[in-house]
Amino acid sequence: MTEGKQLTIISIRGPYGDEAPFTLLRLAHAAREKGITVNFFNYLDSTVIGNKDQVPKEYPSVEQLFADVLKKGLKKPKTDAIACIKCTDSRGVTKTQTEGVVIGGLYDLAEWIAESDKTILLG
Repeated sequence: MTEGKQLTIISIRGPYGDEAPFTLLRLAHAAREKGITVNFFNYLDSTVIGNKDQVPKEYPSVEQLFADVLKKGLKKPKTDAIACIKCTDSRGVTKTQTEGVVIGGLYDLAEWIAESDKTILLG
């Protein structure tokens, strides 16, 4: 058990262009199973990952998978998510983020990086 460990995952890719969002969700599940707290920082196009009411035709809804990870993370180990305010504003998704996503900025990311045992950028 790795009690008290913290992992920050920074994502920059949109939800359906490649495997990156699915990889970050698998990584989060694996980390949580080991007792690691997971922080998601969605930046640039990845802020669309948390956009509600996605209805993709050929893929599972990334937002629904993401929301499930966040809901499971309400207990320890925790799972938190921040979406960059400038990125969500420019993509029109600030007010439509799934439950559990906090709108924040790069200062929040800097704090998470300083607190984390590991930080991973998926891009």
